[in-house]
Amino acid sequence: MAETKEPVRKKGLHGWRAAVAVFGCGTLAAFGVFGIILAAVSALFDVASSGVDASTDTAGTGTAEQIGEARSSLGVGEMNVCDDNIEYLTTINITRQDSGEDYVDTDEGGDPEIDGAVRVVRDECLWTIIPSGGSTPWDFEFRYEAIIDADDGESTENLAIARFDEMRSSIADGVSEVENEGEADLGDASYSVYGTGDEGQSVYLVLLRTRSAVYQIQFEDRREGVAEAVSENAFRNEARKITGFLGHGFEYWIPE
Repeated sequence: MAETKEPVRKKGLHGWRAAVAVFGCGTLAAFGVFGIILAAVSALFDVASSGVDASTDTAGTGTAEQIGEARSSLGVGEMNVCDDNIEYLTTINITRQDSGEDYVDTDEGGDPEIDGAVRVVRDECLWTIIPSGGSTPWDFEFRYEAIIDADDGESTENLAIARFDEMRSSIADGVSEVENEGEADLGDASYSVYGTGDEGQSVYLVLLRTRSAVYQIQFEDRREGVAEAVSENAFRNEARKITGFLGHGFEYWIPE
C-alpha cells in the first residue's frame, strides 16, 4: 500500500460540487424574483443537493440532469475526480491513503497513451472504505481515463469502447481464483469479477464506461485465510453507491 500522506486540498468548491452549487444559487435567485413560496425553494434545493452527495440515488437510477447539462468544453484541471469528488459522497465512509500525485491532464503535458486520443485526463487513488454495517475495512482503489479530444476523424466514444474492451480482457489477472464474472449492468457498459486474491482475501473489480470515460473500482477485504469471505453482493452494493454518482458526473463533465 502507498505511504499515507495528507493530500493537498484546494479551497472552496470544486468539480461537480461547484457545478451544482452554481446551479442551485441561480435557481434560488430566479424563484425569488417570481415570489415562489419558501417550501418550493427548499424542495428544489434538496433535489439539487442530491446530485452532490448521491444520498437519494444509491442504486444509480437518477438522471444526469441532477448535475447539469453536458459541457461544451473542459478547462485544464476541471475534472479531478479523486481530489474533488469521491470524498464528498455521503453514502460511503472512506479515508484517502495515497499521496494524490498521479493526476494527469495531457493538456498540461504527458502522453495520452491511447492511440487516436489527443487529450486524456487520468488518475488513480487508494482509499480505506468502511462498508455499511461497520464490518472490517476494505481497500478501495479507483482509477479512470477520460478521453476528452481525439484526432480528426476519430470518435472519443469509439476510442473509449476499444479501451474498455482491451481492459476487460485482462481484468481478472489480479484475481487468483475467479468465482464469478460477467456483465454488471452499470454505466453504458460494465464488467465485473469476484473471487479471492493471492493471500485468500475477497476481491471484487468492476470496469465501467460512461460516454468516453473508462473507470474501474477494486475492493479487497483485509481479512485473510480462514476469515469469512465478503459476499459479492456486499461488494456490489458499495460499488453501486459510487458508480451511480460518478456515472452522472462523467455525463456532465465530458464535453459534447
